Amino acid sequence: MNYHGLREPILIIEPILTKMIKAYQMTHFANFKHMKNIITTLLIFGSIVAYTQNDPLPDVLKDQFDAFNTGDIERLVANISDDFKWFYITSDTLLLEVRGKEAFRKGMESYFSAGVKVNSAIKEYAIEGNRISFKEVVSHKNKKGELVSSSAMGIYELKDEKIFRAWYFIN
Repeated sequence: MNYHGLREPILIIEPILTKMIKAYQMTHFANFKHMKNIITTLLIFGSIVAYTQNDPLPDVLKDQFDAFNTGDIERLVANISDDFKWFYITSDTLLLEVRGKEAFRKGMESYFSAGVKVNSAIKEYAIEGNRISFKEVVSHKNKKGELVSSSAMGIYELKDEKIFRAWYFIN
């Protein structure tokens, strides 16, 4: 199975379960019912992670990242809804960066007019309903010709097979 950059869920949960069981065995004061609830919750979480990680990335997102990497503004704009909103989130601020197709178009025109050739890739992702959360890595060559990269966490919300909302978490 392909977990899109994430380890298999049981590999993530197994060490936690092992520690919990050992802790239970070492004490007479542990509440078995409470322990059972925690283990059940962890197993359910693992099942959800496994389910969401098996979902293929929606075509509109694949196309959006390909359009970004080729600087195809028309395709970028075609992939978003008319009422699209793009938010930046920092540790203490929520900023509405773009509202609507025309503002997005102008932003992309300005971005690509700088002449920097960038490459964007989704390294890990999870799908929950109509939302896709992902780790994006963007790389480009600096003025010295050195390859530099940065990463961000993002969430896209889809509506009618278009990107309806975008949230990017930045430092």
